[in-house]
Amino acid sequence: PAAPGAAPPASGAFTEAAATAPAAGPPRPGGAELDYAALVLCGPEERDGRRGRLFPGSGSDPVTTEYRRRAETVAALPLPGHAVRPRESAGSFDHRYDATAPADIPSDGAWHTVTVGEIPVGLRTEYICAPSVEQTVYSTLVLSNATGQALLAGPVDVTVDEDYLLTAALPTLAPGGVCRVGLGPAEAIGVTRRTNLRESTSGLRNNVTVLDHRIHVELVNRLPVPVSVEVRERVPVTSDPDVRIEERADWTAPEDGAGPEHHVPGTRLWRVELPAGGTAALDGGHEIRIPAGKALTGGNRRS
Repeated sequence: PAAPGAAPPASGAFTEAAATAPAAGPPRPGGAELDYAALVLCGPEERDGRRGRLFPGSGSDPVTTEYRRRAETVAALPLPGHAVRPRESAGSFDHRYDATAPADIPSDGAWHTVTVGEIPVGLRTEYICAPSVEQTVYSTLVLSNATGQALLAGPVDVTVDEDYLLTAALPTLAPGGVCRVGLGPAEAIGVTRRTNLRESTSGLRNNVTVLDHRIHVELVNRLPVPVSVEVRERVPVTSDPDVRIEERADWTAPEDGAGPEHHVPGTRLWRVELPAGGTAALDGGHEIRIPAGKALTGGNRRS
């Protein structure tokens, strides 16, 4: 309480004291503190607790401006081949890599490769072909990461028997992830595909059109080692309950999430083990049964 006879406090002083009172709750950084690019680390000559701490810079320091310009110049350099920035390849990425030893990097404004560590990954070669699209067998490399470290997207050098083959693009491989890297056509493995379509009618009044598709695929392995080949086919997919599709083949449908990639609806797979110099023949097909009321005007579409 004010002393007897003392003048009441000025209204301006009361308003200023109320305005400078700390806000309730934990402290919150302002816009200047959240502008990380504009923060400046105070040097050893600073006093009053500012030494070694970040504070918003004035932007007028010519030395700081020059260093920032040099840093932005290096960041704007074109990336090496197949290199992808983590923000683009992995999105919001939070991972720590512990280097095995210190390293000196020349400050010459160019990219340098520095070995941070070694991560063992599982490797296996698979051959894939989709003869309905192209009668070529492609060689692929399946990588599996069973470690707790993540592999960022970037170039990967592929060697066969210590001989350099090519440099491919490796996508981001999270811990426990599996991905496939294409290595190009495998000229030593041949594939041919032949089809036969027979159209007929069935039903009591011959009111159902039957389109019988027969598929014959032949594989030949000219390599001196056995190989595993995955042959991909597609069967039609319908949402009309009156149109029936019956498959006649020993192929299998891919399991969702079981492989390193996503398959479109209707995909069917043959997996064949070919011995060195061996051949294999695959036969399959499907029937499409279309009621007369569902037939297209002018004929049914065929592949």
